[in-house]
Amino acid sequence: MNEEKQPSAKIHILGSCSGTEPFPGRHHTSLAIELPDSLFFLDAGETCSYTAHLMGLDLLKTRAVFISHCHMDHIGGLPNLLWTIRKLSVVKQKLPVSPVIHTYLPCLDSYEGMMALLNNTEDGFRCGYGHQAHAVRDGLLWSGEEKAFTLEAVHNHHLPYAPPAPYLSFSFRIGLAGKSIFYSGDTSLEDLADTVPDYCDLMFMETGHHQIPQVCRFLKAAGKNIRTLVFIHHGLRVLGDPGRAEEELRRYWGTDGAIAYDGMTISLQ
Repeated sequence: MNEEKQPSAKIHILGSCSGTEPFPGRHHTSLAIELPDSLFFLDAGETCSYTAHLMGLDLLKTRAVFISHCHMDHIGGLPNLLWTIRKLSVVKQKLPVSPVIHTYLPCLDSYEGMMALLNNTEDGFRCGYGHQAHAVRDGLLWSGEEKAFTLEAVHNHHLPYAPPAPYLSFSFRIGLAGKSIFYSGDTSLEDLADTVPDYCDLMFMETGHHQIPQVCRFLKAAGKNIRTLVFIHHGLRVLGDPGRAEEELRRYWGTDGAIAYDGMTISLQ
């Protein structure tokens, strides 16, 4: 019996920097997942729409944005992303492929403040399509595109948790074109024992709060079977010496990994 053919998919690194002081050639964290007729964003750091557009991505294919937590280095580019989509819709005289652009984020009041800002821009930010916000909570957030893309949120402890208030920081488990993917967001190291699946094809792990050797040792000790490990959201140790980071990756993990940079594209086959 033939396996069902999966659509082509690409993951674009729009920003690879953590919330450090501005760093040459690096911008705050954002990834774009590209399918033939869809675009999804994982976090929306500064200039994500600028970088995506100049990389040739069609922002009018945007269906949803998923924010792991509402710190500025993960959400600062979101209002500009939504503004740029509207601008391109006007310039091209063409509506986005989705009648509603969905934004998932842990703090809905951040979204309300952002929309208040946008409502005072050109033409009152009137659009020929809709916007809808959703609170990120544990569980399945998206299942569409004939299940070529699914996303599940799982909380972590990057931000303090005080019940009965909801969790404010999340990692994402993603199904994409038949592959399993994990996106850490910002996270504690100990969270990875529970949040990372026992097997995944591709893992994106932040280095803004962790060192590469410690992450590699922890994942191996936890018995996680990860085919490819990509480090993102870099802190000053990686930013200041990328060559050392590459050497640490080879030494502690092997050749099935990468240190992400702005403009990097990963194709899934």
